[in-house]
Amino acid sequence: MTIENTKSSVEPRNHPRLVPSKRFTLALLVFFAFIVQYSQRVNLPIAIVCMIEDPASGHNHSSTHSIIALKNETLNIFLNSSTTRKSGCTSTSEKKGGFFDEKRFHWTELRQQFLLGAYWAGYIFTQVPGGWLATSIGAKWVYAGSLGTSSLATLAMIIMHKMASTHVTIAFMLRFITGLAHGVLFPATVALWSLWAVPHERSTLASIGFCGTHLGTSITMLFGGLSCRYLSAGWMYVFITSSILGFIWLALWIRLTADSPNSHKSISDHERDYIGSFTGHSGTKRAMSLASIPWKNIINSKPLNALMITHIANLFGLFFFLTSLGKLLTQLLHIKAENTGYILSFGFFLTLLSSLLSGIATDRFVRSKKVTLTNARKISNGLTSFIPVICMMLLYVCDERRYGLGIFTILIFLASSGLGYGSGYVVNFADIVPAYSGVIFGIANTLASIAGLIGNLVAGAVIKKPVLEQWRKLYVMFGIVYLIGGVVYIVYGSAVPRKWAKFQAVNNDAKLEENTKVEEVPPTTAKI
Repeated sequence: MTIENTKSSVEPRNHPRLVPSKRFTLALLVFFAFIVQYSQRVNLPIAIVCMIEDPASGHNHSSTHSIIALKNETLNIFLNSSTTRKSGCTSTSEKKGGFFDEKRFHWTELRQQFLLGAYWAGYIFTQVPGGWLATSIGAKWVYAGSLGTSSLATLAMIIMHKMASTHVTIAFMLRFITGLAHGVLFPATVALWSLWAVPHERSTLASIGFCGTHLGTSITMLFGGLSCRYLSAGWMYVFITSSILGFIWLALWIRLTADSPNSHKSISDHERDYIGSFTGHSGTKRAMSLASIPWKNIINSKPLNALMITHIANLFGLFFFLTSLGKLLTQLLHIKAENTGYILSFGFFLTLLSSLLSGIATDRFVRSKKVTLTNARKISNGLTSFIPVICMMLLYVCDERRYGLGIFTILIFLASSGLGYGSGYVVNFADIVPAYSGVIFGIANTLASIAGLIGNLVAGAVIKKPVLEQWRKLYVMFGIVYLIGGVVYIVYGSAVPRKWAKFQAVNNDAKLEENTKVEEVPPTTAKI
Protein backbone atom coordinates (compact mmCIF):
# COMPACT_ATOMS: atom_id res chain seq x y z
CA MET A 1 0.00 0.00 0.00
CA THR A 2 1.44 3.36 -1.01
CA ILE A 3 1.52 6.42 1.18
CA GLU A 4 0.57 9.70 -0.41
CA ASN A 5 2.92 12.62 0.08
CA THR A 6 2.00 16.13 -1.04
CA LYS A 7 5.00 17.99 0.25
CA SER A 8 6.79 20.32 -2.10
CA SER A 9 9.38 23.02 -1.76
CA VAL A 10 7.29 25.27 -4.01
CA GLU A 11 4.13 26.76 -2.59
CA PRO A 12 1.02 25.47 -4.42
CA ARG A 13 -0.35 28.92 -5.17
CA ASN A 14 2.92 29.92 -6.83
CA HIS A 15 3.26 27.04 -9.28
CA PRO A 16 4.23 28.41 -12.70
CA ARG A 17 1.78 27.92 -15.54
CA LEU A 18 2.49 25.27 -18.12
CA VAL A 19 1.41 27.53 -20.99
CA PRO A 20 3.48 29.54 -21.69
CA SER A 21 6.66 28.13 -20.22
CA LYS A 22 10.07 26.84 -21.27
CA ARG A 23 9.03 23.24 -20.67
CA PHE A 24 6.01 23.70 -22.96
CA THR A 25 8.24 25.26 -25.63
CA LEU A 26 10.48 22.21 -25.29
CA ALA A 27 7.48 19.91 -25.80
CA LEU A 28 6.58 21.73 -29.03
CA LEU A 29 10.14 21.40 -30.32
CA VAL A 30 10.16 17.69 -29.46
CA PHE A 31 6.86 17.45 -31.37
CA PHE A 32 8.52 19.13 -34.36
CA ALA A 33 11.54 16.83 -33.99
CA PHE A 34 9.39 13.71 -34.25
CA ILE A 35 7.61 15.11 -37.29
CA VAL A 36 11.04 15.46 -38.88
CA GLN A 37 12.20 12.03 -37.75
CA TYR A 38 9.16 10.20 -39.05
CA SER A 39 9.09 12.15 -42.30
CA GLN A 40 12.67 10.99 -42.86
CA ARG A 41 11.91 7.47 -41.65
CA VAL A 42 9.03 6.82 -44.05
CA ASN A 43 10.16 8.95 -47.00
CA LEU A 44 11.89 6.07 -48.80
CA PRO A 45 9.05 3.56 -48.31
CA ILE A 46 6.81 6.23 -49.84
CA ALA A 47 9.20 7.47 -52.52
CA ILE A 48 10.13 4.00 -53.74
CA VAL A 49 6.66 3.73 -55.27
CA CYS A 50 7.70 6.23 -57.93
CA MET A 51 11.42 5.41 -57.93
CA ILE A 52 11.24 1.93 -59.42
CA GLU A 53 10.33 1.20 -63.02
CA ASP A 54 6.65 0.54 -63.78
CA PRO A 55 5.23 0.47 -60.23
CA ALA A 56 1.70 -0.04 -61.57
CA SER A 57 2.53 -3.56 -62.64
CA GLY A 58 3.86 -4.64 -59.26
CA HIS A 59 1.74 -3.99 -56.24
CA ASN A 60 3.80 -6.50 -54.40
CA HIS A 61 7.01 -4.58 -54.88
CA SER A 62 8.92 -2.88 -52.12
CA SER A 63 7.31 -3.86 -48.85
CA THR A 64 4.31 -6.11 -49.31
CA HIS A 65 6.34 -9.05 -48.06
CA SER A 66 8.87 -7.05 -46.10
CA ILE A 67 9.62 -8.16 -42.59
CA ILE A 68 11.70 -5.27 -41.39
CA ALA A 69 10.26 -2.20 -43.08
CA LEU A 70 7.30 -2.18 -40.67
CA LYS A 71 4.87 0.35 -42.10
CA ASN A 72 5.82 0.07 -45.74
CA GLU A 73 2.90 -2.02 -46.93
CA THR A 74 0.41 0.34 -45.35
CA LEU A 75 2.10 3.29 -47.02
CA ASN A 76 2.28 1.59 -50.38
CA ILE A 77 -1.41 0.77 -50.31
CA PHE A 78 -2.16 4.42 -49.60
CA LEU A 79 0.02 5.53 -52.50
CA ASN A 80 -1.20 2.87 -54.87
CA SER A 81 -4.75 4.00 -54.18
CA SER A 82 -3.85 7.46 -55.47
CA THR A 83 -1.63 6.40 -58.36
CA THR A 84 -3.83 3.72 -59.88
CA ARG A 85 -6.95 5.74 -60.43
CA LYS A 86 -5.65 6.81 -63.81
CA SER A 87 -3.39 4.61 -65.81
CA GLY A 88 -1.50 7.66 -66.96
CA CYS A 89 -0.48 8.48 -63.43
CA THR A 90 2.02 5.68 -63.37
CA SER A 91 3.43 6.17 -66.81
CA THR A 92 6.88 7.58 -67.05
CA SER A 93 5.95 9.13 -70.39
CA GLU A 94 3.14 11.25 -69.00
CA LYS A 95 4.04 14.90 -68.91
CA LYS A 96 4.33 16.18 -65.35
CA GLY A 97 5.49 19.38 -63.73
CA GLY A 98 8.57 20.00 -61.62
CA PHE A 99 12.23 20.94 -61.83
CA PHE A 100 13.70 17.48 -62.42
CA ASP A 101 13.61 15.03 -65.30
CA GLU A 102 11.87 11.73 -64.66
CA LYS A 103 14.18 9.08 -63.21
CA ARG A 104 13.35 5.44 -62.50
CA PHE A 105 15.44 2.56 -61.18
CA HIS A 106 15.62 -1.07 -62.25
CA TRP A 107 15.77 -2.69 -58.83
CA THR A 108 14.92 -6.31 -58.22
CA GLU A 109 12.68 -7.29 -55.32
CA LEU A 110 15.77 -8.38 -53.37
CA ARG A 111 17.47 -5.02 -53.87
CA GLN A 112 14.36 -3.20 -52.75
CA GLN A 113 14.20 -5.25 -49.54
CA PHE A 114 17.94 -4.71 -49.06
CA LEU A 115 17.49 -0.95 -49.34
CA LEU A 116 14.35 -0.73 -47.20
CA GLY A 117 16.02 -2.78 -44.47
CA ALA A 118 19.04 -0.47 -44.27
CA TYR A 119 17.26 1.99 -41.98
CA TRP A 120 16.30 -0.65 -39.43
CA ALA A 121 19.73 -2.25 -39.60
CA GLY A 122 21.15 1.02 -38.28
CA TYR A 123 18.26 1.96 -36.00
CA ILE A 124 18.46 -1.07 -33.76
CA PHE A 125 22.13 -0.52 -32.83
CA THR A 126 21.97 2.97 -31.30
CA GLN A 127 19.13 2.64 -28.77
CA VAL A 128 21.35 2.00 -25.74
CA PRO A 129 24.13 4.41 -26.83
CA GLY A 130 21.44 7.07 -27.26
CA GLY A 131 20.34 6.78 -23.64
CA TRP A 132 23.93 6.74 -22.41
CA LEU A 133 24.87 9.83 -24.45
CA ALA A 134 21.79 11.74 -23.31
CA THR A 135 22.77 11.12 -19.69
CA SER A 136 26.47 11.85 -20.18
CA ILE A 137 26.53 14.87 -22.51
CA GLY A 138 22.91 16.00 -22.43
CA ALA A 139 19.88 15.32 -24.61
CA LYS A 140 20.10 18.68 -26.41
CA TRP A 141 23.19 17.75 -28.41
CA VAL A 142 22.10 14.14 -28.87
CA TYR A 143 18.97 15.47 -30.55
CA ALA A 144 20.93 18.00 -32.59
CA GLY A 145 23.49 15.45 -33.73
CA SER A 146 20.79 12.92 -34.55
CA LEU A 147 18.54 15.00 -36.78
CA GLY A 148 21.40 17.10 -38.12
CA THR A 149 23.13 13.95 -39.36
CA SER A 150 19.95 12.37 -40.69
CA SER A 151 18.97 15.57 -42.51
CA LEU A 152 22.32 15.64 -44.29
CA ALA A 153 22.03 11.96 -45.19
CA THR A 154 18.47 12.46 -46.41
CA LEU A 155 19.44 15.43 -48.56
CA ALA A 156 22.31 13.41 -50.01
CA MET A 157 19.76 10.89 -51.31
CA ILE A 158 19.06 13.24 -54.21
CA ILE A 159 22.41 12.28 -55.77
CA MET A 160 20.58 9.10 -56.78
CA HIS A 161 19.08 11.18 -59.58
CA LYS A 162 22.49 11.17 -61.29
CA MET A 163 23.30 7.53 -60.57
CA ALA A 164 22.90 4.53 -62.84
CA SER A 165 19.40 3.07 -62.81
CA THR A 166 20.66 -0.10 -61.12
CA HIS A 167 22.78 1.59 -58.44
CA VAL A 168 21.77 0.97 -54.81
CA THR A 169 24.92 0.90 -52.62
CA ILE A 170 25.12 4.63 -51.85
CA ALA A 171 21.42 4.76 -51.05
CA PHE A 172 21.87 1.81 -48.67
CA MET A 173 24.73 3.55 -46.87
CA LEU A 174 22.77 6.79 -46.51
CA ARG A 175 19.69 5.00 -45.16
CA PHE A 176 21.87 3.02 -42.75
CA ILE A 177 23.35 6.30 -41.46
CA THR A 178 19.85 7.75 -41.10
CA GLY A 179 18.78 4.73 -39.06
CA LEU A 180 21.85 5.00 -36.83
CA ALA A 181 21.12 8.68 -36.24
CA HIS A 182 17.43 8.15 -35.46
CA GLY A 183 18.01 5.26 -33.06
CA VAL A 184 19.11 7.61 -30.29
CA LEU A 185 15.99 9.80 -30.28
CA PHE A 186 13.48 7.79 -28.25
CA PRO A 187 15.93 6.97 -25.41
CA ALA A 188 17.11 10.59 -25.41
CA THR A 189 13.50 11.77 -25.17
CA VAL A 190 12.84 9.60 -22.13
CA ALA A 191 16.01 10.96 -20.50
CA LEU A 192 15.01 14.52 -21.44
CA TRP A 193 11.62 14.35 -19.72
CA SER A 194 13.13 12.84 -16.58
CA LEU A 195 14.87 16.24 -16.20
CA TRP A 196 12.25 18.62 -17.54
CA ALA A 197 8.87 17.16 -16.59
CA VAL A 198 7.46 17.00 -13.09
CA PRO A 199 5.44 13.80 -12.45
CA HIS A 200 1.99 15.37 -12.80
CA GLU A 201 2.90 17.05 -16.12
CA ARG A 202 5.00 14.29 -17.66
CA SER A 203 2.16 12.56 -19.52
CA THR A 204 0.97 15.83 -21.06
CA LEU A 205 4.41 16.98 -22.17
CA ALA A 206 5.43 13.55 -23.46
CA SER A 207 2.18 13.03 -25.35
CA ILE A 208 2.55 16.39 -27.11
CA GLY A 209 5.97 15.35 -28.34
CA PHE A 210 5.02 11.83 -29.39
CA CYS A 211 2.09 13.15 -31.44
CA GLY A 212 4.72 14.26 -33.93
CA THR A 213 5.40 10.62 -34.83
CA HIS A 214 1.86 10.08 -36.10
CA LEU A 215 1.51 13.49 -37.74
CA GLY A 216 4.89 13.18 -39.46
CA THR A 217 3.84 9.84 -40.95
CA SER A 218 0.47 11.13 -42.17
CA ILE A 219 1.83 14.37 -43.67
CA THR A 220 4.62 12.56 -45.50
CA MET A 221 2.17 9.98 -46.83
CA LEU A 222 -0.01 12.73 -48.26
CA PHE A 223 2.84 14.86 -49.63
CA GLY A 224 4.65 11.86 -51.08
CA GLY A 225 1.54 10.60 -52.81
CA LEU A 226 0.85 13.98 -54.41
CA SER A 227 4.49 14.45 -55.44
CA CYS A 228 4.68 11.04 -57.07
CA ARG A 229 1.43 11.64 -58.89
CA TYR A 230 1.94 15.15 -60.26
CA LEU A 231 5.71 15.84 -60.40
CA SER A 232 8.47 14.36 -62.52
CA ALA A 233 10.91 12.50 -60.27
CA GLY A 234 8.48 13.21 -57.45
CA TRP A 235 10.60 11.19 -55.06
CA MET A 236 13.23 13.94 -55.16
CA TYR A 237 10.85 16.42 -53.53
CA VAL A 238 10.08 13.96 -50.72
CA PHE A 239 13.76 13.75 -49.73
CA ILE A 240 14.44 17.47 -50.20
CA THR A 241 11.43 18.56 -48.14
CA SER A 242 12.08 16.24 -45.19
CA SER A 243 15.72 17.32 -45.04
CA ILE A 244 14.86 21.04 -45.19
CA LEU A 245 12.39 20.54 -42.33
CA GLY A 246 15.25 18.99 -40.38
CA PHE A 247 17.55 21.98 -40.90
CA ILE A 248 14.81 24.44 -39.88
CA TRP A 249 14.13 22.43 -36.74
CA LEU A 250 17.86 22.24 -35.95
CA ALA A 251 18.23 26.03 -35.95
CA LEU A 252 15.26 26.44 -33.60
CA TRP A 253 16.39 23.61 -31.33
CA ILE A 254 19.91 24.95 -30.80
CA ARG A 255 18.59 28.46 -30.19
CA LEU A 256 15.72 27.69 -27.81
CA THR A 257 16.59 24.62 -25.75
CA ALA A 258 18.97 23.40 -23.05
CA ASP A 259 19.94 20.06 -21.55
CA SER A 260 18.23 20.80 -18.25
CA PRO A 261 16.37 23.65 -16.51
CA ASN A 262 19.55 24.55 -14.63
CA SER A 263 21.48 25.18 -17.84
CA HIS A 264 18.74 27.11 -19.66
CA LYS A 265 19.78 30.74 -20.17
CA SER A 266 16.37 32.40 -20.11
CA ILE A 267 14.24 30.22 -17.84
CA SER A 268 12.81 31.98 -14.80
CA ASP A 269 14.13 31.09 -11.36
CA HIS A 270 10.58 30.23 -10.39
CA GLU A 271 10.11 27.64 -13.13
CA ARG A 272 13.60 26.20 -12.64
CA ASP A 273 13.09 25.76 -8.89
CA TYR A 274 9.64 24.30 -9.46
CA ILE A 275 10.94 21.59 -11.78
CA GLY A 276 13.96 20.87 -9.61
CA SER A 277 11.84 20.51 -6.48
CA PHE A 278 10.16 17.46 -8.00
CA THR A 279 12.90 15.91 -10.16
CA GLY A 280 15.69 16.42 -7.62
CA HIS A 281 18.21 17.04 -10.41
CA SER A 282 21.06 19.45 -9.72
CA GLY A 283 21.82 20.19 -13.38
CA THR A 284 25.21 18.46 -13.21
CA LYS A 285 25.97 16.08 -16.08
CA ARG A 286 27.03 12.62 -15.04
CA ALA A 287 29.70 10.59 -16.77
CA MET A 288 28.16 7.13 -16.94
CA SER A 289 30.08 3.89 -17.34
CA LEU A 290 28.82 0.33 -17.46
CA ALA A 291 30.20 -0.23 -13.97
CA SER A 292 28.27 2.74 -12.57
CA ILE A 293 24.90 1.34 -13.64
CA PRO A 294 23.23 -0.62 -10.79
CA TRP A 295 22.64 -3.78 -12.81
CA LYS A 296 21.72 -5.88 -9.78
CA ASN A 297 19.00 -3.44 -8.76
CA ILE A 298 17.72 -3.30 -12.33
CA ILE A 299 17.51 -7.09 -12.60
CA ASN A 300 15.83 -7.44 -9.20
CA SER A 301 13.29 -4.64 -9.64
CA LYS A 302 9.85 -6.19 -10.16
CA PRO A 303 8.17 -2.94 -11.28
CA LEU A 304 10.92 -2.29 -13.84
CA ASN A 305 10.85 -5.86 -15.14
CA ALA A 306 7.08 -5.68 -15.39
CA LEU A 307 7.36 -2.46 -17.38
CA MET A 308 9.90 -3.99 -19.77
CA ILE A 309 7.71 -7.07 -20.29
CA THR A 310 4.73 -4.84 -21.09
CA HIS A 311 6.84 -2.78 -23.49
CA ILE A 312 8.11 -5.89 -25.29
CA ALA A 313 4.67 -7.52 -25.42
CA ASN A 314 3.08 -4.44 -26.96
CA LEU A 315 5.73 -3.96 -29.62
CA PHE A 316 5.70 -7.68 -30.42
CA GLY A 317 2.14 -7.28 -31.65
CA LEU A 318 2.22 -3.66 -32.77
CA PHE A 319 5.12 -4.13 -35.20
CA PHE A 320 3.29 -6.93 -36.99
CA PHE A 321 -0.03 -5.16 -37.31
CA LEU A 322 1.49 -1.89 -38.46
CA THR A 323 3.11 -3.95 -41.19
CA SER A 324 0.13 -6.09 -42.08
CA LEU A 325 -3.07 -4.11 -41.51
CA GLY A 326 -3.15 -3.17 -45.18
CA LYS A 327 -2.95 -6.83 -46.17
CA LEU A 328 -5.63 -7.72 -43.62
CA LEU A 329 -8.01 -5.13 -45.07
CA THR A 330 -7.48 -6.03 -48.71
CA GLN A 331 -7.02 -9.81 -48.56
CA LEU A 332 -9.32 -10.84 -45.71
CA LEU A 333 -11.96 -8.10 -45.58
CA HIS A 334 -11.79 -7.46 -49.35
CA ILE A 335 -11.66 -3.68 -48.97
CA LYS A 336 -10.73 -1.81 -52.15
CA ALA A 337 -7.19 -0.42 -52.20
CA GLU A 338 -8.41 3.14 -52.80
CA ASN A 339 -10.40 2.95 -49.55
CA THR A 340 -7.80 1.08 -47.51
CA GLY A 341 -5.34 3.97 -47.53
CA TYR A 342 -7.87 6.39 -46.13
CA ILE A 343 -9.05 3.95 -43.46
CA LEU A 344 -5.51 3.53 -42.19
CA SER A 345 -4.80 7.26 -42.36
CA PHE A 346 -7.83 7.85 -40.15
CA GLY A 347 -6.56 5.13 -37.84
CA PHE A 348 -3.20 6.90 -37.48
CA PHE A 349 -5.09 10.10 -36.64
CA LEU A 350 -6.94 8.22 -33.88
CA THR A 351 -3.58 7.03 -32.55
CA LEU A 352 -2.40 10.63 -32.38
CA LEU A 353 -5.61 11.74 -30.69
CA SER A 354 -5.62 9.00 -28.07
CA SER A 355 -1.95 9.63 -27.26
CA LEU A 356 -2.52 13.34 -26.67
CA LEU A 357 -5.83 13.09 -24.82
CA SER A 358 -4.69 10.24 -22.58
CA GLY A 359 -1.63 12.22 -21.52
CA ILE A 360 -3.66 15.31 -20.66
CA ALA A 361 -6.38 13.31 -18.89
CA THR A 362 -3.88 11.32 -16.83
CA ASP A 363 -2.20 14.44 -15.49
CA ARG A 364 -5.53 16.08 -14.66
CA PHE A 365 -6.73 13.06 -12.70
CA VAL A 366 -3.43 12.80 -10.82
CA ARG A 367 -3.44 16.52 -9.92
CA SER A 368 -7.02 16.30 -8.68
CA LYS A 369 -6.06 13.31 -6.47
CA LYS A 370 -8.71 11.16 -8.11
CA VAL A 371 -6.04 8.58 -8.83
CA THR A 372 -2.40 8.04 -7.92
CA LEU A 373 0.22 8.14 -10.63
CA THR A 374 0.82 4.41 -10.22
CA ASN A 375 -2.85 3.58 -10.71
CA ALA A 376 -3.02 5.97 -13.66
CA ARG A 377 -0.14 4.12 -15.32
CA LYS A 378 -1.82 0.79 -14.59
CA ILE A 379 -5.02 2.00 -16.23
CA SER A 380 -3.19 3.20 -19.35
CA ASN A 381 -0.97 0.15 -19.69
CA GLY A 382 -3.92 -2.10 -18.96
CA LEU A 383 -6.03 -0.50 -21.68
CA THR A 384 -3.23 -0.47 -24.27
CA SER A 385 -2.72 -4.20 -23.58
CA PHE A 386 -6.25 -5.53 -22.96
CA ILE A 387 -8.07 -3.64 -25.72
CA PRO A 388 -5.89 -5.37 -28.36
CA VAL A 389 -6.83 -8.71 -26.74
CA ILE A 390 -10.49 -7.89 -27.37
CA CYS A 391 -9.59 -6.77 -30.88
CA MET A 392 -7.92 -10.12 -31.56
CA MET A 393 -11.11 -11.88 -30.43
CA LEU A 394 -13.23 -9.76 -32.76
CA LEU A 395 -10.87 -10.15 -35.72
CA TYR A 396 -11.03 -13.90 -35.18
CA VAL A 397 -14.59 -13.88 -36.58
CA CYS A 398 -14.11 -11.15 -39.21
CA ASP A 399 -14.11 -11.91 -42.92
CA GLU A 400 -15.55 -10.18 -45.99
CA ARG A 401 -19.07 -10.72 -44.65
CA ARG A 402 -18.24 -8.82 -41.46
CA TYR A 403 -15.98 -6.21 -43.02
CA GLY A 404 -17.69 -3.39 -41.09
CA LEU A 405 -16.82 -5.00 -37.76
CA GLY A 406 -13.30 -5.61 -39.05
CA ILE A 407 -12.77 -1.96 -39.97
CA PHE A 408 -14.15 -0.80 -36.62
CA THR A 409 -11.89 -3.24 -34.77
CA ILE A 410 -8.79 -2.09 -36.63
CA LEU A 411 -9.56 1.56 -35.84
CA ILE A 412 -10.03 0.72 -32.15
CA PHE A 413 -6.75 -1.22 -32.18
CA LEU A 414 -4.84 1.74 -33.62
CA ALA A 415 -6.47 4.15 -31.17
CA SER A 416 -5.56 1.95 -28.19
CA SER A 417 -1.91 1.82 -29.27
CA GLY A 418 -1.62 5.57 -28.64
CA LEU A 419 -2.27 5.09 -24.92
CA GLY A 420 1.11 3.44 -24.47
CA TYR A 421 2.89 6.52 -25.81
CA GLY A 422 0.83 9.24 -24.16
CA SER A 423 0.42 7.88 -20.64
CA GLY A 424 1.65 4.29 -20.56
CA TYR A 425 4.81 2.25 -20.85
CA VAL A 426 6.88 4.76 -22.86
CA VAL A 427 6.68 7.57 -20.28
CA ASN A 428 6.72 5.19 -17.31
CA PHE A 429 10.51 4.73 -17.48
CA ALA A 430 11.06 8.35 -16.45
CA ASP A 431 8.77 7.76 -13.46
CA ILE A 432 10.50 4.82 -11.84
CA VAL A 433 14.15 5.08 -12.93
CA PRO A 434 14.69 8.79 -13.73
CA ALA A 435 18.47 8.79 -13.34
CA TYR A 436 18.91 5.83 -15.72
CA SER A 437 15.75 6.17 -17.80
CA GLY A 438 17.50 6.80 -21.11
CA VAL A 439 19.81 3.79 -20.90
CA ILE A 440 17.17 1.41 -19.53
CA PHE A 441 14.62 2.52 -22.10
CA GLY A 442 17.24 1.97 -24.78
CA ILE A 443 17.73 -1.60 -23.58
CA ALA A 444 13.98 -2.21 -23.41
CA ASN A 445 13.33 -0.70 -26.83
CA THR A 446 16.12 -2.76 -28.38
CA LEU A 447 14.64 -5.96 -26.95
CA ALA A 448 11.15 -4.85 -27.98
CA SER A 449 12.30 -4.10 -31.53
CA ILE A 450 13.92 -7.52 -31.78
CA ALA A 451 10.71 -9.06 -30.45
CA GLY A 452 8.76 -7.16 -33.09
CA LEU A 453 10.99 -8.53 -35.84
CA ILE A 454 10.61 -12.04 -34.43
CA GLY A 455 6.84 -11.56 -34.45
CA ASN A 456 6.97 -10.73 -38.14
CA LEU A 457 9.16 -13.76 -38.85
CA VAL A 458 6.77 -16.05 -37.00
CA ALA A 459 3.81 -14.53 -38.81
CA GLY A 460 5.53 -15.00 -42.15
CA ALA A 461 6.06 -18.67 -41.35
CA VAL A 462 2.43 -19.16 -40.29
CA ILE A 463 0.68 -17.31 -43.12
CA LYS A 464 1.13 -19.21 -46.37
CA LYS A 465 -2.13 -18.12 -47.97
CA PRO A 466 -4.47 -15.16 -47.35
CA VAL A 467 -7.10 -17.25 -45.59
CA LEU A 468 -8.82 -16.58 -42.28
CA GLU A 469 -7.87 -19.94 -40.75
CA GLN A 470 -4.17 -19.09 -40.87
CA TRP A 471 -4.67 -15.55 -39.59
CA ARG A 472 -6.65 -16.92 -36.65
CA LYS A 473 -3.51 -18.65 -35.39
CA LEU A 474 -1.81 -15.25 -35.28
CA TYR A 475 -4.76 -13.62 -33.53
CA VAL A 476 -4.50 -16.22 -30.76
CA MET A 477 -0.72 -15.86 -30.46
CA PHE A 478 -0.70 -12.06 -30.34
CA GLY A 479 -3.74 -11.98 -28.06
CA ILE A 480 -1.96 -14.18 -25.51
CA VAL A 481 1.18 -12.03 -25.62
CA TYR A 482 -0.82 -8.82 -25.14
CA LEU A 483 -2.71 -10.44 -22.25
CA ILE A 484 0.51 -11.48 -20.51
CA GLY A 485 1.94 -7.98 -20.86
CA GLY A 486 -1.17 -6.38 -19.37
CA VAL A 487 -1.55 -8.81 -16.46
CA VAL A 488 2.12 -8.58 -15.46
CA TYR A 489 1.95 -4.79 -15.31
CA ILE A 490 -1.32 -4.73 -13.36
CA VAL A 491 0.22 -7.02 -10.74
CA TYR A 492 3.75 -5.57 -10.47
CA GLY A 493 3.73 -2.19 -12.23
CA SER A 494 4.44 1.10 -10.46
CA ALA A 495 5.19 4.77 -11.03
CA VAL A 496 7.05 5.20 -7.74
CA PRO A 497 10.71 6.16 -8.33
CA ARG A 498 13.17 3.53 -7.14
CA LYS A 499 15.47 4.87 -4.43
CA TRP A 500 18.58 3.68 -6.27
CA ALA A 501 17.45 5.39 -9.49
CA LYS A 502 16.66 8.88 -8.15
CA PHE A 503 18.70 11.95 -9.05
CA GLN A 504 20.95 13.00 -6.20
CA ALA A 505 20.57 16.77 -5.85
CA VAL A 506 23.52 18.90 -4.70
CA ASN A 507 21.63 20.05 -1.64
CA ASN A 508 20.78 16.44 -0.77
CA ASP A 509 17.12 17.27 -0.32
CA ALA A 510 15.68 15.00 2.33
CA LYS A 511 12.73 14.30 0.08
CA LEU A 512 14.99 12.30 -2.22
CA GLU A 513 15.99 9.99 0.61
CA GLU A 514 12.47 8.88 1.50
CA ASN A 515 11.46 5.25 1.29
CA THR A 516 10.64 4.09 -2.24
CA LYS A 517 7.11 3.18 -1.18
CA VAL A 518 6.23 6.85 -0.74
CA GLU A 519 4.52 8.16 -3.84
CA GLU A 520 4.49 11.91 -4.28
CA VAL A 521 1.25 13.54 -5.36
CA PRO A 522 1.45 17.11 -6.63
CA PRO A 523 -0.63 19.92 -5.20
CA THR A 524 -4.06 20.25 -6.75
CA THR A 525 -3.88 23.95 -7.58
CA ALA A 526 -1.21 23.79 -10.28
CA LYS A 527 -2.22 25.88 -13.28
CA ILE A 528 -2.09 24.88 -16.92
